[in-house]
Parts: sequence; structure tokens; C-alpha cells
Amino acid sequence: MPEPEELLRLAGVGRFQVMALLQAARHYLLHGDLDKAKSWGLNRAIFYAWAKHYGPRRRPITLEELERRASRRGSGKCPEGFREELGECVQVSPRGYYMIGGEEQTPQRFDLEAKRRIEKLIPWEKAWKAALEYVSSFPREVLENPQRFYKLVYEPVRDTFFATILRGEKPRPPREAVKAAEQLARAEAERKSKQLPLDAFIRKRGSSS
Repeated sequence: MPEPEELLRLAGVGRFQVMALLQAARHYLLHGDLDKAKSWGLNRAIFYAWAKHYGPRRRPITLEELERRASRRGSGKCPEGFREELGECVQVSPRGYYMIGGEEQTPQRFDLEAKRRIEKLIPWEKAWKAALEYVSSFPREVLENPQRFYKLVYEPVRDTFFATILRGEKPRPPREAVKAAEQLARAEAERKSKQLPLDAFIRKRGSSS
């Protein structure tokens, strides 16, 4: 019996399908619309595949460096015709599906490029359940941020997610990713606890004037 990695290679299942599945699970957990989640998953898988092959070549970078770059960019508006979704600027069709280059990424295309390939080796419900359980183990502060999602959720399992399932095990985040996610959640909670509510801020301004 071939090893899981060889079975995946022969079936044409790789990082593209891992990205599509985990991004779809991410969107579904945050928004609850399966069709839009599939559209998002395929859209992001196509984008990152393009970025890998045609984007500028870069050395591997840490999450901390990604966070610094994102904070320097600030929260500028998306270009005309785009809207912000889960921290990224994307095109959206009149039907509400995500687009790249004027082409919709529909649920049917997701099924063709991700689901059907995965189903060659793993029942879809099993793969989808594993993705939801894995992604939901991370706090919202990670799932809503594209840099954190990539580095902490996707990257650690991009070459092992399906192989782990084929071995009869559950994909789990590495200890380092869990620790980093917990630190981010604590830092975010601390920041929010120090943030003055709007009504209190207005009262404070009024009393000091």
C-alpha cells in the first residue's frame, strides 16, 4: 500500500486543495454561508497560487514581520471595485461570489477543483469536519487576520493535513502555533480592556474642556 503522501500526489491533491479547504472553513466559521465560503476558499487558493508562482520572490518571513508590514500599511481603503473581506481587498460579483480577473469563483468551481479531488481519497464530510474542527481551534483574532491565518493555521499543515487524515488521525496545530495564537488573543484582550468606550471618551472630553 503506497504511503499517504504518494496517494495524494497520484490524485493531484496538494497545497492548493489544503488552502481552498481551510479558507472555506475559515469563512464558514465566521460568516456561516457555505456557498460563499466555497467561493472564498477557491478565490484565496487561486490568489496564493498566483502569488507563489508569479509574485516577487521573497525569503521566508516570520509572523512578527508580517504584522509589522501590515501595521505600516495601515487600513487604507480598497481600490475602486474592491471591498475588504477578512482583511483583504477582493472583487465581489453581483451574485455575491468572489472574483479574480472578472471571473466568479462559484461553489461549483470549488467542487470541481477542490472537493472532487479530495473525495478521490477522503470522504468529503470527513475532510470538511476535520477542517472545521482544526480551524475552530484558533481564536477569532487569528481567523480574521490574513497574515495570522496563513502563518499559524495554513502554513504548519499545508503538507500534512490530508496525509494526517489518511493515517486515521486528526490534524492538530503545532504547539508553537497554539502558543502564538494564545499570545495574540491575550494581547488583543488587553488592548480592548484599555480602550475607552465612546460615551466615556465624550464625557471625558466634556469635563476637561
